[in-house]
Amino acid sequence: MQLGACYYPEQWPREFWERDARMMKEANFNVVRMGEFAWAKLEPEPGLYDFAWLDEAIGCMDKEGIKVVLGTPTPTPPKWLMDRYPTIYQKDKFGRTRGFGSRRHYCVNHPDYLALTRTIVQAVAVRYGKDERVKAWQIDNEFGCQDTTYCYCEKCLAAFRDWLEDKYGTIERLNEEWGTVFWSQTYRDWSELILPAYSVCDGADPDYHGHNPSLVLDYKRFSSDAVVRYQQLQIDLIRELSDKPITHNLMGHFPEIDYYKLSEPLDFVSWDNYLDYPWDVPSYRKAAMAHDLMRGVKNQNFWVMEQQSGPCGWNVLADTPKPGQLRLWTYQAVAHGADGIVYFRFRAARYGAEQYWYGILDHDSVPRRRYREIQTTCGELARLSPVLEGARVVADIAIVKSYDHLWSHSIQGHNRNFDYTRLLQEYYDAFSAHGFNVDLVSVKGDLSPYKVVVLPAFHLSDPSIKEWITRYVAGGGTAVFTFRSGSRTWNNAMTDQTLPGDFRELCGVEVEEFDSLNYGRRVGLRVNDGAAFASVWCDVLHSIGAQTVATYSDEYYDGEAAITVNDVGQGRAYYIGCDLDEKALRELMGSVAGSAGIQASPISGSGEGIEIVRKRKDGREFFVVMNHSMHEAQISLNGLFAELLTGSSANGEFTIDGFGVAIFE
Repeated sequence: MQLGACYYPEQWPREFWERDARMMKEANFNVVRMGEFAWAKLEPEPGLYDFAWLDEAIGCMDKEGIKVVLGTPTPTPPKWLMDRYPTIYQKDKFGRTRGFGSRRHYCVNHPDYLALTRTIVQAVAVRYGKDERVKAWQIDNEFGCQDTTYCYCEKCLAAFRDWLEDKYGTIERLNEEWGTVFWSQTYRDWSELILPAYSVCDGADPDYHGHNPSLVLDYKRFSSDAVVRYQQLQIDLIRELSDKPITHNLMGHFPEIDYYKLSEPLDFVSWDNYLDYPWDVPSYRKAAMAHDLMRGVKNQNFWVMEQQSGPCGWNVLADTPKPGQLRLWTYQAVAHGADGIVYFRFRAARYGAEQYWYGILDHDSVPRRRYREIQTTCGELARLSPVLEGARVVADIAIVKSYDHLWSHSIQGHNRNFDYTRLLQEYYDAFSAHGFNVDLVSVKGDLSPYKVVVLPAFHLSDPSIKEWITRYVAGGGTAVFTFRSGSRTWNNAMTDQTLPGDFRELCGVEVEEFDSLNYGRRVGLRVNDGAAFASVWCDVLHSIGAQTVATYSDEYYDGEAAITVNDVGQGRAYYIGCDLDEKALRELMGSVAGSAGIQASPISGSGEGIEIVRKRKDGREFFVVMNHSMHEAQISLNGLFAELLTGSSANGEFTIDGFGVAIFE
């Protein structure tokens, strides 16, 4: 297993380097990431390269048996470069230039920046492509962070027009697909096409400018594809000069780039995992689902290239990780498929925007609690590596995550309280509460390994998608659709079919009408012998063959069907016409899983913080059990198990400490 830290030798005095390498070795590290922000140090003047300092830094690591993941330095083009080529800066939707002062200050569609990228990447790859001290390459850093996916400059407009012409072939087809007859927006030729920038219709939502939803969706698709193309440029250069594996550090639930496409040409996926930072509420299940997505985008294990190692923030700080949490978060990553853990960062930075983004060491370099906890954790992982590394998560359930659906929902969200990613998380959490593992898969992905497949708010469709999911159900699978499914064509126009559109026959149901719930309204439901409620959306359903599972108990549609199930071939399709409260959704998904033949885990735990991940390697099956609460909890074991961390055996009741971990085989 690969264990290490992110390190920035260019930011520290030369006399630190050997001592830092020794401390890393003592912490049981075998890998370090460096170089991704060092363009100004590598090329201090145009065409003048300085690799001596990096050679020396890599040498210091090599003396301690530590390999290097080397980043290409393209996320931080130097000031001299930007002064020479000022049009490389991005423009925002108001036409303003986004200038120097942070990072990612470049447009991926600018021909000059593409040429400059080739020059610096080739220079670095020539120098280190055959260097045995280099273990892998990282392309750039965190594509899209700082809201840099979307650019509205002239180069992007030209590239967007080319992208559209390649997609649609003729302007007539584009006009038809987009329905540009609305508001006299018909385009006569490609030169008339626009970017969905600031317009007269800004309304109450500053991010909504009244543009054609098909235009906006295609712009989001184009912007994602542009990043994928830019990454491919670097991959191709490195592959010519090096046989080392290539990765990029993704960002979990980040919404602006299609991670399935971005990950396809990579040798392995890595991502940056921060469970407690100032801009979001901490959630271990949100982190778990992000891990599973990162595993799912290539259907293989991954690395965490930046694992939180201290309190973090830019201008303000999040909470300090409590004793045991760094170890717990590391094991959670490994449980969900991480074969490499690289902590960010080895030492907190004294300068720049991330002075408050603390690392393993504080600014004074004194090894304290966090260092010792990581040292112990990595020692355990090194010992258990033969069991843990390469082990696969065992999942009978999949949730389809589609970036096209995410982008479309973000343009027109149906309801002020609707959020596509949150809906996916709610279904994920409902299964996780039962101890079921979940994979995240793409549209048209292989569904054959799964007994249950959930397609939340799956509103974009086309005939090939209809055939894909119908074939799965007819062959014995269980599909779960939710409200707003089948309401749009693939290019974001409303369907003229009776809802749920392409899935009407499969689900055996029609949507008579719907009700968007606003301003705190709630609608009751009867589910089995219990009660539930919806607070976002209600589809009023009419069966055309499906059986009713739940009915509404409020409003003018009291007594009408809210949830149905339809038998098709050897399988079945559920249609859940409304959102559900947490308890009701958890119970319903437990029932759906049971009906599909999914067996309960032999290990269960009481308490909201218990997480159980089932894994398999070379015929061996084991369970990683984690307690995300600070209080101890009881685990029930149905059978005799060996606990691998302690070497003891356990049966019946087992006590797991607060922020504790146990591995049962």
